[in-house]
Parts: sequence; C-alpha cells; structure tokens
Amino acid sequence: MRIAIFNTVQLETAGGMEHFCIQTAKHLSGLKGIQADCVTMDDAFNINYSKLHSLYFLKKFDKSIIYRESKKSIETRLNKADYLKCANFTELTKTLRRYDLVYSRNEITEAFLFKYLVGYHRIPPVIFGCHCPHQYIGADTFHSRLHNFLYSSPIYTHLAKRAEGFHTISRTDNQAIKEQFRNHRVEKVPNPFDAVGYAARANELKRPFDVDPSYFNILWAGRLTQQKGITQLCKIIDIVNCTHNKKISWHICGEGELKEEVSALRAEHSNVHFHGHIDRESMPAVYSNVDLFISTSQWGETYAYTPREANSLGIPVLSFNISGYNEIIEDGVNGKLAESLDEFSTFVKWFADGNNLPSNIKKHIQARTDSAPAYKQLLHFFHSCL
Repeated sequence: MRIAIFNTVQLETAGGMEHFCIQTAKHLSGLKGIQADCVTMDDAFNINYSKLHSLYFLKKFDKSIIYRESKKSIETRLNKADYLKCANFTELTKTLRRYDLVYSRNEITEAFLFKYLVGYHRIPPVIFGCHCPHQYIGADTFHSRLHNFLYSSPIYTHLAKRAEGFHTISRTDNQAIKEQFRNHRVEKVPNPFDAVGYAARANELKRPFDVDPSYFNILWAGRLTQQKGITQLCKIIDIVNCTHNKKISWHICGEGELKEEVSALRAEHSNVHFHGHIDRESMPAVYSNVDLFISTSQWGETYAYTPREANSLGIPVLSFNISGYNEIIEDGVNGKLAESLDEFSTFVKWFADGNNLPSNIKKHIQARTDSAPAYKQLLHFFHSCL
C-alpha cells in the first residue's frame, strides 16, 4: 500500500500539521508492506503562497517563517519515508498517481486544488484530515468568522464532496463534519503521541535556554497570533505580576505577527523572557525546565500536541475551557480549565503559591495516549477508504 501525505505548505514551516505528516509517514513506512511519503509544493510556490497568505491577513511577509527547520533534519526524521516537492500542478498530479491513497489537510485551499487544478478523478482516493478546526467555536475576529462561514457553506461542501472520507481529531469537528457530509466516511482518531518516548528524549537534549530554579517558571509556547491569545496573555501577566512578580518567571516561545506586543511586554516586566522560535525537536528539554505550561488560545483547537507534551514530563497545563484542550485536560487532574481571564489569573497564582494537583500527571497522560493503537486505527480507516 502506497500513501501520499500531501500538504501544500512545505514541511520546513515546522507547524503542527507538518509534524503530523513527518511522524505519520515515518511510522507507517516502518510497517511491512506500506510506503508513506510526504508530498508538498516546492519552495518557489510556497514563497508566493505565503505572500498571498500574508496579504489576506494584512501582515508583512516574513520569509523566515517558512524555513524554521532544515530539509536535512526533516529527511532524517522521516527515516524510510521520502520527501517529494512538486513545482506545478501537472507534476503534482503525476506524483500523486503513483500512490494508492492521498491524505491531505482539510484546508479550503487543498479542496480547491483537488477540485479544479488537479481533479479528484485523476488521482487516487483522497482523505481530508481535519488538522485545521472546521469551526472556530467562540471566534470573534473577522477572519475567524469568515472561516466559519466558508467551511460550513455549500462552497466547501462542493469543493470537498469528492473526497472519500474525513479524519477528524476533536469531538467538535467530528460532529460538524458528520452533519455536513452525511454520505462520507468519518473517523475520529486523535493525533498519535508517544508520551513515554517524548519524556525520555528530554534528558538527551541540550536545553535551548536556562531558567532560575528559585522562581516559579511558567512556559507559553505557540504562534504569536490573536487566536492564540497573545492579548490575553499580556493581560494575565499584568494582573499576576501585581502580586507575584517576585515569585514568577515567564518564558514565551514562538514567532508571529504579534511579536511586537510580546517585545513591549518584556520591556515592561523584568520577569518576562522572550526566547523566539524554538525548534520542535528541542521542546522536550524546554518542558522539563519549567513548573507550569499555559495556553491562552481563545477558541477551538484540534486535539493539540502541546498539553500532552507538557503532561508527559509531569508538567500541569492551564488553559481556557475550549474544544480540543478540554478533551485532553481533566480539570483538577492533569491541569486546570479557566472560564474567564480573572479565573485564569487566579489559577496561575494558585500554582505559583506552591499548590499541586493530587494526581500523577505522567501516569495519567501515559494511560490516555498510546501512539501504536492510534496509528493502527488510522491505517484501518485508510484501508476502508480504498
């Protein structure tokens, strides 16, 4: 069985979907009788694509965001799987026809590409993986509302209806997809994650930065965007620092269009440290160095990696009560879920004051995550779509 894992965006961007592509291709290609390769468009295409993406979001194009990881590093991580780049849609069509199945992200751009630029009838069956939330629950920005409108509209239904099936990751997306595509195969499989293996890597890696153990060290990591709650993060730090600035050291990792807000925050508070982009492969060592991981995402996520990564090293997670996170965090067990900005700030202080959760966080997340059954379920779904 030959599987093409397609992503328009090149893998060097090192995002969550790109990580899934690499990990899944590596695992499946290690199984007998299966070859799974990563296929993307080439660098020239991605530069133009990223410029249009930046224009859509009214932000300046930054070339560095599509080159966060080297191609050599990616190829090493892929092991037996290949990494193929296509210069145009004719080349892409020829490449995809070598496979038995095409797995792609559920973005409207990919659906448009398969419908009008490649043609579903010219390539093997296509499965869309919902790594981008189908609906942003609680979204309140223009772009997020436009996203919700487009993906729930007949436009997206028309573009994606020739797909053979949908792989969903969260309960919210699973329900929405089943209602919109009633005649399609829909399977919910959380992103595979090896909690034991992830934790083991922490001791093998050099820490990208050191922390002062005399402080309560808090980590925030992600894209510096409105959706990820950078504005809320700034407010929380302002509130908490009024009483706990001598107890807490804040560590922010990431890149994005709201970088200036974080830089201004660092200038205002001496206990805020901004580390910029940290390579995904180095993150286990970062988690092992802190006391609490926080997420300030404002609306629905898919089944996120970061809370499971932190939990695998015994780090509690604090987030808002949104879809995706509330499927991973059991309130009071492996973290806490906040309903408001004030409650979030109160929980931060609670942890900083030396309070601990009563459970063994490592054992809890290990019991709830096992990559082998997830890959097995995903592969079974692939076979059912042939």
